[in-house]
Amino acid sequence: MPTLSYDKKDLLSLIGKKLSDRELEEIINLIKPNVEEMGKDEIRIEHCADRPDLFGIEGLARAIRSYLGIEKGLKKFLVEDARMSVKVEPVKIRPYIACAILRNFKPTSEAIKSLMNIQEVLHETLGRKREKVAIGIHDLDKIEPPIKYTAVSRAEKFIPLECEAEMSLEEVLEKTEKGRKYGHIVRESKLWPVYVDSRGIFSFPPIINSDRTKVTEKTRNLFVEVTGIEKKALLQTLNILVTNFAERKCKIEAVRVKYPGKTEVTPELKEEVIQVDPKKVNELIGLNLSTSEMIELLERMGYEASLIKGKLQVIIPCYRVDILHAVDIIEDVAIAYGYNNLVPEFANVATIGKPLALEKLCAKARQLMIGFGFQEILRPVLTNPRDQFERMNLEASEVIEIENFVSEEYTCMRKWLIPGLLKVLAVNKHVEYPQKLFEIGDVVIPDKREETMSKSLRKLACVISHSKASFSEVKSVVESFLRNLGVDYRIEEFKHPSFIEGRVARVVEGRKEIGFFGEISPLVLEKWELEMPVSAFEINLEEMKV
Repeated sequence: MPTLSYDKKDLLSLIGKKLSDRELEEIINLIKPNVEEMGKDEIRIEHCADRPDLFGIEGLARAIRSYLGIEKGLKKFLVEDARMSVKVEPVKIRPYIACAILRNFKPTSEAIKSLMNIQEVLHETLGRKREKVAIGIHDLDKIEPPIKYTAVSRAEKFIPLECEAEMSLEEVLEKTEKGRKYGHIVRESKLWPVYVDSRGIFSFPPIINSDRTKVTEKTRNLFVEVTGIEKKALLQTLNILVTNFAERKCKIEAVRVKYPGKTEVTPELKEEVIQVDPKKVNELIGLNLSTSEMIELLERMGYEASLIKGKLQVIIPCYRVDILHAVDIIEDVAIAYGYNNLVPEFANVATIGKPLALEKLCAKARQLMIGFGFQEILRPVLTNPRDQFERMNLEASEVIEIENFVSEEYTCMRKWLIPGLLKVLAVNKHVEYPQKLFEIGDVVIPDKREETMSKSLRKLACVISHSKASFSEVKSVVESFLRNLGVDYRIEEFKHPSFIEGRVARVVEGRKEIGFFGEISPLVLEKWELEMPVSAFEINLEEMKV
């Protein structure tokens, strides 16, 4: 949930109406974000992660204007025909791009600050710290076509942003702040992605732009390029950015993106339509609204709505990337109506609940691990085969795959927890050591005996990372954990490709293997780019007799 600061004067100017601090705070809190601090010149706002269209000051102002009735209904954006093309050559590491041109940019200090802020917050959220999506914004008039997106060797040179000397791409990763921070995204690839014009490299995504094309107070036209591993996410990111700056009277111009064998035109500012049952609206919110009242409320939230054959046909703005289902539309009806206007009711439920035995065990396990000095993390159940197998020095095996996945990061269900913990260690190498993490969560394994052809299991895993992390250290944690739970166990020799041979063992209860532990193999550490030794264990909580 990002917390961002906004210039109050600029926000009120974009809204186009004078509002007192109290009025402004009340409206912002009603439309979803939460005002943390209302200062004399700045406002600090905590945002919900599902509304990236509100992260920029322009998008926030647009939502407030609509809510106040200054500019109700669906906002239409004109996209001028493409005059520029970008040739795309095969780039394995980041294969997709989308581009746009913003003309008539007025480079006020507020506009430039907003441009930089929205770029960075979209990097952190939709872009997943630039791994999924990265944005480059350039002075269009300093670019000399033809433009090409291609992959080059790390020896190629250019002058990075705010630098005076030419550097190779390898040097950029070593000598610049952005290179050190984001270099891990490209380092494993032999060839690295760049944008090139007739004068050479002007962008090295997802790391840094060139100094030659930087945006200054003299910039009048912008070239926006978005690269990534997921096409849908980069198109959504581009839509949010260009529609925000259309609020500052910039003209949006399309760009032809020429892939081998096909040409696409971006941005695609297409609206989608969702059908909503009016009865469901009243049922979920607990009101008795007429359809005309629902339409009025939806217009206050920036939608266009009409009643067709007893159903609400709702047109969704191109920048509302959070709308996935009719329930999301119903939520906006409730927001427009005002949560403060809803009358609370007691739930009409007569049953009495109690925790399952497994949940009691998990609670006790969690308490023990925290007592041992570990920090709990929660990772998604969704993952990918590369993390589960290749990086763990394992042969690929059957997994539950996602049929229509939207991200290369999440294509299957996880079979074990340790890879997720190593991933957390890999992105936290800058944090003080020792690092001691654990997770209690579900894994999903194929099982043809089950109706769903799969089975969920609750497991516990932990990792210990520091310069002297060892087999004996993790063994002591495992034994303390099992003794505290009263488990009758024994430890046996074991082999596992993810662990160092001779420094790995399994835990057996009766005739069943319930877990394993040991020191992670240097091959695995290298694949995760981990610099410290790691010891780990994983235990199946459902197999334990407690």
